[in-house]
Amino acid sequence: MRAISTVVDATVFLLLVGGAIATLVAGTGTMQAESHERLGSGNPAAEDARLLATTTATVDYSLAPATTAEADGVTFHRTDGSGFQRTAHGTLASLLADAAVGNVASDGEQLSHASDEFERRLSSTVRDRLGRRGVRTSVEVTWEPYDDAHLVGTTRVGDEPPRDVDVHAATLTVDSGFPASRERAERAAEEDGFRGVATVVADAVVRGLFPPRETQLALRGSYPGDALAAQRYRRAAALFGAEPPTIEETNVSVSNDRLRAALQDRLVADLESRFGSPGAAARAVETDTVDVTVRTWSP
Repeated sequence: MRAISTVVDATVFLLLVGGAIATLVAGTGTMQAESHERLGSGNPAAEDARLLATTTATVDYSLAPATTAEADGVTFHRTDGSGFQRTAHGTLASLLADAAVGNVASDGEQLSHASDEFERRLSSTVRDRLGRRGVRTSVEVTWEPYDDAHLVGTTRVGDEPPRDVDVHAATLTVDSGFPASRERAERAAEEDGFRGVATVVADAVVRGLFPPRETQLALRGSYPGDALAAQRYRRAAALFGAEPPTIEETNVSVSNDRLRAALQDRLVADLESRFGSPGAAARAVETDTVDVTVRTWSP
């Protein structure tokens, strides 16, 4: 269990969920034709992936970076102090998944910067744990609701491998905290085509970004949690093309409905442009997982 609270405590979407590791696969290849096969002995990427899955860490950080970005109509009368301090604890893999989800962006525009310091400190921690002489390591972490979506969350530790070296690779699949939705999307594709898939994905995304009970508590809570939650809502409305909630508005159901409707319209066009059929789009849906890919090579 990750000892961090999303909207109630951190309001940055670092989710309080179990970091379940679903799969771990590995292989050796080059960047041009990298293979992912069953785990074998002597694969340094697989060893590092196991370390990420089993090693725990504690990361102290501040939410203050969110107050220096565009305020989106929210006033921050104080931008430092104990109210902004947070602590995250969990496996390195689950914390990396948190960092990727905390960086969710729409067409490159990030939803919140509240996780910026968390990401920097976590990156330093991961580098320290993985560092060893004679091997270079890169960790790429990605959440996207379906393949090549305009909505994506990512983080990286280390540089990409050079294109002319042999690369060992291993991938962990970690719980994202978003609701699972592929089966619902496949049924919706049969009933309502691309719009059906978009409706299911939009619902999962909004419920993941703004869980009703936790969001309601945050908006009615103390500073700075209330201001950060309001800022997050207004920012999401701007990115999704929805009517922004007023600063005083605390009706999460109404605000989520607006976000869901606006995001659904955007997703219909996105899905139609990327997939040949609604069924193919539905089969690509992966809202509930984050991929953590480790690559190692000799310098």
